[in-house]
Amino acid sequence: MPPTLAPRHTLLLLLLLALVAALYLPGLAGPFMFDDGPALTANPYLRIDGSEFDDWRTAAASSRSGPTGRPLAMLSFAANYAAADAVRAVPVKAVNLLLHLACGVLVFLFARVVLRRGLRPSATGTDLDTDAVALLAAALWLLAPLQVSTVLYAVQRMTVLSTLFALLGLVLFARRRERWAQCGAGAGEVIATALWLALLALLAMLCKENGVLLLWLLPVLEVSLFRGQWAGRPRPLLAALGWLALLAPLLPLALWWTPQALQAAYAQRDFTLPERVLTQLRLLWQYLAWMVYPDIRGMSFQHDDIPLSRGWLQPVTTLLAASAWLATLAAALLLRHRVPLLLFALLFFLVGHVLESSFWPLEMVYEHRNYLPGIGVFIALAAVLAAAVRRRIFPALRPQLLLFAVLAACATLLFLRVFSWGEPLRLAAVNAANHPQSSRTQFFLAQSHLRAYDASHRRGDADSTERSKHLLFARHHFELMYQNNPRDMAAIVMLYYMDRHHLPQLQQYRDWFTILEQVARDRPLQASDTAALEALVDCYVADACGDDMARLLALFDTLEARYPRRVALQHLRFRLLQHDGATPAQRLAQLQEMQRRFPGNAKTYQYLLQEYAAAGDTSALFEGIATWLRHDPDRRQLGVIRRLFGTSAEGAP
Repeated sequence: MPPTLAPRHTLLLLLLLALVAALYLPGLAGPFMFDDGPALTANPYLRIDGSEFDDWRTAAASSRSGPTGRPLAMLSFAANYAAADAVRAVPVKAVNLLLHLACGVLVFLFARVVLRRGLRPSATGTDLDTDAVALLAAALWLLAPLQVSTVLYAVQRMTVLSTLFALLGLVLFARRRERWAQCGAGAGEVIATALWLALLALLAMLCKENGVLLLWLLPVLEVSLFRGQWAGRPRPLLAALGWLALLAPLLPLALWWTPQALQAAYAQRDFTLPERVLTQLRLLWQYLAWMVYPDIRGMSFQHDDIPLSRGWLQPVTTLLAASAWLATLAAALLLRHRVPLLLFALLFFLVGHVLESSFWPLEMVYEHRNYLPGIGVFIALAAVLAAAVRRRIFPALRPQLLLFAVLAACATLLFLRVFSWGEPLRLAAVNAANHPQSSRTQFFLAQSHLRAYDASHRRGDADSTERSKHLLFARHHFELMYQNNPRDMAAIVMLYYMDRHHLPQLQQYRDWFTILEQVARDRPLQASDTAALEALVDCYVADACGDDMARLLALFDTLEARYPRRVALQHLRFRLLQHDGATPAQRLAQLQEMQRRFPGNAKTYQYLLQEYAAAGDTSALFEGIATWLRHDPDRRQLGVIRRLFGTSAEGAP
């Protein structure tokens, strides 16, 4: 049995949780952003009242993120909607905060076992109170400013929930393995534990796919902390099995590694597979630096200003980073008996990053990727700090004063970052000030100024000067975005919109549409570009961007020739046809062609059913529904079909 927790440690843990909750409160009313849109605020499947089971089912299946769709996380968002009758920032982020605090408690429980196994008197100079050090580890993890972009980025509840289940599995395994190291265990207990771990790994995966890494983190604990100990004796075979389990996942990768299979996905990125892998070698050190030295000026929601590694010497820090990883890993292996925490923290960090910071064609950088991998680092940092305090490395400072200073600094930095996340314009301005070369931070700041302008205009504020400032600031930051990346479609589209709709006197200086046509010929079309094209179509439909429809359709001809399988381009073209006064026959012809080419696409069927209903063609309407359902065996679209016909939850018209 693990040692009983002292009352003073329980009290300190509760005070820590209360402090963290108080520090995060100013950020709960902050904005939804980026992926929050498609996943939450613009997701029609989450708009449920909770009275129908089928609504819960379709809400759980409403995400297209990852292979699993992350149904448990989506269910939690649906519960938020049902409770508040909307997806509102405060309740959504409050749940994220509560889950974060629960993860903090599990970090403490996990750290207790890790430190009991990993701390050696020979390494620390004396025995340490492992519960106190575990509490320090939980405090460092909970107070880390790096966590803000996970807790307050609403959609990253997926990461928090996945980590929660992974931590439950880690605590379960660590506690039982600690007892087995002393007393052994029967086959029944081992099998029961394995089944619980499999269930927790499955639950973690259903929140976010990297929850599967729980199963890979277990051998990390085995090789670094337990090392084959069983019933009070070292078992070489068990130690060898631990190393085999750690290295086994690398074997399928080595045998079936086919970079060609990833080429289609990388066609949507502005970097290549080698560039991503090489850049990650540097970024992993950057992540560690943000944990050890939390400089919030370097942190941001977006990090697209980080230069790519074009080769081992471009920049030379790529080779240095790779060499440093090899040297650190070699040192950890050599010192694994004297300083087991070093090997534990290193392997935990690297294994935790293996999915999101390796060769998969994901976005290059996100801070929330450190939420689980950083736990081992913070446990090791707590041990180093506790040992430094105990050895009086800083003799001029009392030990309690040094610890208080460190935690107070972390809490202050956390609050400053949370405060910036509490208001859209403030957050965007801070991010742009910290990362002026980032195109995306400039875009978000420009958008925030545009929203402020629109809000002031709707209110009818008398201060036209203030409104004009917002408009000019928006134009300025879109221009900076274009200067940072002249091939960014979003920058070009927004500058075209600003000069056509708000500042027509500037049209004579730059022909933005011609620039857009040039970029469309060879830029890899990314998700952000599709969103920019949607904004361009919105502008035309609102009669705010001129009437040169032929030229705009020619732009879509160019893009569709390059990307014939992008159904989103077809939908945008259809909206243009609607606006341009196409006949019902012309609209139906395009929709039927889209139905033939993309037979399972829900949005196509929504447009198609609306056209049949407008034409009064009941037979075609029901045939369209039947065809749609044939391509929807899970009946995810029943709620959407019901809403299209304006029916109530009970089915009454």
